[in-house]
Parts: sequence; structure tokens; C-alpha cells
Amino acid sequence: MLSQTTPNNTPYRKARTRTLIQLGGLIEKSGLLENFDIVIGDNLQTDLEKKDQVFALLGGLLELNDMMTQGEYPLALLSQKGAKSFHADKEK
Repeated sequence: MLSQTTPNNTPYRKARTRTLIQLGGLIEKSGLLENFDIVIGDNLQTDLEKKDQVFALLGGLLELNDMMTQGEYPLALLSQKGAKSFHADKEK
């Protein structure tokens, strides 16, 4: 049903927001925020002092996308690594 909605529909917007929040949680869980000196609460849209970190993080994500597109990192390999980290966190 969601695929039949348009971006202006409330169900689509709610689903999109939920997914973006979940992706943010994954980025935090990965340790990228710490490595890029981004602190929870930073306003990444208005804080000009954070622009280099934001650009670097986006560049890293674009690089990962390029590697995935070119088949350098199979999804199964990344999935295994993510699952291992996820389960290790649950055991703590």
C-alpha cells in the first residue's frame, strides 16, 4: 500500500520519517558520529563549523554507495558484519 502513496500523503511521510530516524540510529550505532566529531544535538543544517564533518560523512556514504554499485562489497558480507555488531551490542 505504501508504494501506491504519493510523497504528499500522510502515510508516506510518516513511513519516510520513521525510516530516516532508524537510519540515523544506525549511523550512530556504527560509531560514525564520534569519528566525524558530530554530537547528538548539533544542528547540521545551520552550524557552519560542522560543514566539513557533514561533507566528509556524506562523502563516505557516497563512497560506500559507489563500492556497493561496483560490486566491491557484496551485501551479504556487509550484512554479516552488521549482524555481528548488532548481536554483540545486545549481549552487553
